[in-house]
Parts: sequence; structure tokens; C-alpha cells
Amino acid sequence: SKVGYLLINERLKDYVPIILDEANYQMVVDGDVVLSITGTEEQNVLSQFIATQIEQNKLLEEFRNRPLDDRRNDSIKRMYRELDAPISIKTKEAQFKLLEKYPNYQATPLFFNLTLKEKGLKELTFIYSKLTGAGKDNTYADKILQRIELLQALEKGAVAPNFSLNTPEGETLSMHEIPGKVKIIDFWASWCYPCRKENPFMVKLYEKYHEKGLEIIGVSLDNDHKKWTAAIEKDGLPWIQISALKKWQCKSVKLYDVKSVPHTVILDGENRIIARNVRGEELEKLIAQILDAQ
Repeated sequence: SKVGYLLINERLKDYVPIILDEANYQMVVDGDVVLSITGTEEQNVLSQFIATQIEQNKLLEEFRNRPLDDRRNDSIKRMYRELDAPISIKTKEAQFKLLEKYPNYQATPLFFNLTLKEKGLKELTFIYSKLTGAGKDNTYADKILQRIELLQALEKGAVAPNFSLNTPEGETLSMHEIPGKVKIIDFWASWCYPCRKENPFMVKLYEKYHEKGLEIIGVSLDNDHKKWTAAIEKDGLPWIQISALKKWQCKSVKLYDVKSVPHTVILDGENRIIARNVRGEELEKLIAQILDAQ
């Protein structure tokens, strides 16, 4: 069956999936919240999954409707996280019960695809292991498996995926072939304020540990060569810089599951992953622990 998406909130770009077939569909709504869409056996299963999220969606909608200053307030954000925690546990338990009940429906992996990138390796492996028959033989189950394989490739101890990109001068460098006892792949961009703010710290870290074997590989998500090189010069970045100049369309961004910048990946001398997304004092402590001990 094909899948369509119903736009229910243009402002928030919220969509609800519908498994299309020759049938009459019924939709029950409460304001902007779709309580259910029924019509076929597959759609009825999907609606049961979506119903598990209603309480969580209402909390999210409440947060979204608050003034911008409230949404940026740390104490208010913390309050909503605390409210969400028990709801999240209850929601997941209900979803796993439905997974056990409907392992051979296309609707099951379709539902879990809606939040695919928010789930960790352990949870996705569990979900995929429960799928059977028609529930496993579809593109949505395939996407879950692909996501599992991607996250496995980024596990601690795994050999980091290799990639090659160009320096500002046009030289192509292979990440694996860049020497170093410890390597930091630093995903950043000239337009990224947190990246630029952290660069002075990274410069000090590089100066302190480069002679002991630290190498940094800056992978820029820029798409403008002049802005990229101007930022390198202004921030005084002495380490290797490479980029595809394609912003988020860079293949290495997808290889390393980079969802935001700055993002770091720490490798040993054999290109095995030591840690991911470690920054600041925690990063310096990790580098010191490795290189000061040698």
C-alpha cells in the first residue's frame, strides 16, 4: 500500500500519515490533534500507534504555543522535560505492546520511521527483531535496518567510516590517511555561532597537544569558499580544513549522523572511534588522559 501525508497544521508543518487504499476513511480530531484515522486494517493499526502519542503531543503543543522568551527559558524547558519524562516512559511501553501485537503489519515499521532519528541503536535493534512477515518485508523496515547499520558503524571501538574531501587549496585528503595518535573530526561552519565561540578553546587544545600527537580535522558545512576561508583566517585555525561546500548535503555529515554543529568525533591512531560529540573540558580531559599517559 502507498502512504500519503495529511497536513494538519500548516504553521507547524505537522503531518499525519495515511496508508492509502480503496476504502472510506474516518478522521476524529480535537483542535490540531488528530485522535484517529481509520478505514482499513493497516490504517487501524497505525491509528492505534499514533494514539499512544496523543498525551505527549498535547504537552509539546502547549510548549510550542508559549511565547518565544518562555521557550528559550532554561527553567521552563527543564519543567517541560520533567513533565515529559513519565509520559515518555508510558508512551514507549504502550508502543512496544502494540509492536508485540502487530509485528506483521506494514503500519508498525511505518510508525517507528516517524521518529527514526530520535531512537538509539538498542531500541531500533529491539524493534527490528520483533518484525515478521509483511512487517519486515517493506521499505520502512529496510530504513530501520539501514539506520541500525549506520549507528553500529559509529559505535565506540568501530573503525570510523572513511571519507575524502578537499582542502581550501583544492587538494583531496583521505581522513584515514591523516596521521595522528589522536584525531578529532570537528564538524563546524563559518555561519555556526557556537562553533566560532568554541574555536579559541580548540586552538589552545591543539597548541597544547599537537606535538604529542593530536590532530584536528575541521570538516566545514559551508557552501561559500570565501566565507569558509575567511572564518579559518579570522579564528586562526592552524589544523587541517576540508569541505565539500555542500552544507548538510555533504556525504560525511550523513556518514557520521551529524544532526547539529559543532559535532566532534574522537579517533585513535588506528581510526577507531573513542568518543562522539565530546566538547569543552570533557574533551580536554579525554585528550590529556590519552596523550599524557604515553
